[in-house]
Amino acid sequence: MRIAFVTPEYTSEESYSGGLANYLGRMATALAEQGHDVHVFTKSFAGNEVIDYRGVKVHRVIPLWDLKMRIDRIDRLTPRSLYAPYQDLKAAWSLWKRWKQAHREQPFDVVQVANVLAVGLFFRYAKNDPVVTRLSSYRPAWDVAAGVQMNRSVRTRWWMEKVAIKGTKHIYSPTHFVAQLTQENYNVPNVNVIETPFFLEEETADVTEYENHCKGKDYILFFGRMTQMKGVDLLAEALPGLMKRFPNMHAVFVGGQAVAKNGGRMHDYIREQTDAYSDRVTVLDSMRHDKLYPIIKNAKVVAIPSLIDNLPNTCLESMALGRVVVATTGTCFEQLIKDGESGIFVEPNNVESLSNGLARAWQLSQDQQKQIGSNAINRIKQLHPITKVPELLEYFEMTKDFKKRIVD
Repeated sequence: MRIAFVTPEYTSEESYSGGLANYLGRMATALAEQGHDVHVFTKSFAGNEVIDYRGVKVHRVIPLWDLKMRIDRIDRLTPRSLYAPYQDLKAAWSLWKRWKQAHREQPFDVVQVANVLAVGLFFRYAKNDPVVTRLSSYRPAWDVAAGVQMNRSVRTRWWMEKVAIKGTKHIYSPTHFVAQLTQENYNVPNVNVIETPFFLEEETADVTEYENHCKGKDYILFFGRMTQMKGVDLLAEALPGLMKRFPNMHAVFVGGQAVAKNGGRMHDYIREQTDAYSDRVTVLDSMRHDKLYPIIKNAKVVAIPSLIDNLPNTCLESMALGRVVVATTGTCFEQLIKDGESGIFVEPNNVESLSNGLARAWQLSQDQQKQIGSNAINRIKQLHPITKVPELLEYFEMTKDFKKRIVD
């Protein structure tokens, strides 16, 4: 099958920053390894070119209205209040144009677009082609949980994403949670649920960061984007009481930072909250998997106190590495975790509940830790591409059949 993925970020790019890139990196590679002709169209600042990356043809697209940049001179005239959605619009248009060109040269059997930043906005005009939207989030709920300040720019981005999603005949989500949010709020009649295929990359481990910051310590780990949506501020608030109670407890934070609830930077907020135990708290910037995996693999507990989520890579990677995960209820994790069997649940946005859940995890015996870790590994094995990729391909085939019925 000839398959196209359209995305604002991909692992081939130095600027990629999120779970979407990592998910697509695994998915596209798995499909290519199974013999499919896989193309990724991604926003890039490296150049307008096509490269081969891990068996996948990556079409790098610099967001420009035209190659001679005549129209792009209006950028500076765009109101500041609309500059971000304007850039999203330009990127969506550029990705659409590049895909159309490649599609004319040799048609794709199916194209999957991300909902993120409305990159599929113009694909609603591909009336006779099978276009699928995969939902990484329901943006209004995500922005509210992340503490994003509501303004004209944010609301315009919500509207653009809604138009892009509703303009697609075929929509699926990795979780029932996001599927239901989208159906209820966008009045979309049917959002399918197809769990994300997952496998751990065979990384050549670089233990430098682990040995410099973590070796010889028992620690709680938080990794990923440090936003209010991910509950990292709640973890920082819970730690002083826990560290007083457990003198051998350390905490490690790894990831890029966003704005904390006090308006400052999240790294600073963590340090302020844990100042009395600063010698036991380590805050690191984001890092590649070869450096990150040794830190995950040796964590005693991984904290994922999200206010809202969508089967994040943080949870998948931690469970795949046999860690004890403490995650929140009502935010998608019930799809993966059974409390006390393959992880531990706490209430979202509740520091006391989070503290109790982390204490519970911390006090598990070694045998209990191993059993939970083993159950977690077995659950993630169910997401292996050998099992899950055929489900996605079956869905893609259904969209092709739908197109055939329309044409006939």
